[in-house]
Amino acid sequence: MISTEKIRLMTQAASYEAKQERRDAFARRYYKQDYVDKEGLKARVFATIFFLMFWGYRAVEIFYIEHANLLTYDYTGLVIRILVEYILLLIVVTAIVGVVHSRRFDKAKARLDEYYDVLDQIDSYQ
Repeated sequence: MISTEKIRLMTQAASYEAKQERRDAFARRYYKQDYVDKEGLKARVFATIFFLMFWGYRAVEIFYIEHANLLTYDYTGLVIRILVEYILLLIVVTAIVGVVHSRRFDKAKARLDEYYDVLDQIDSYQ
């Protein structure tokens, strides 16, 4: 005999598999901290690349467009400014990525746990 409850659960499981399973696959492959660290590392690498591009453009602007005197320019002040801005950028990027990806992982893990609960309920029907 066909059980409507089992059909409803199977439909729920199939819907999850079709829509969310690929998006939530990282929650099965990683522990939370490993996932957040991996995403944080990627974000810091991209932030570093864009920071270097910005300061490369800024150096061209300072020395060629503004015609700064290369012999009397305050290089130590420039280096200190660049390092402080870089450290602040990394702190901000790390904090934002940590919060965003931690929440993303928690939501994916909750959906995955729901999916496994549905599969357990389906398995319990005989």
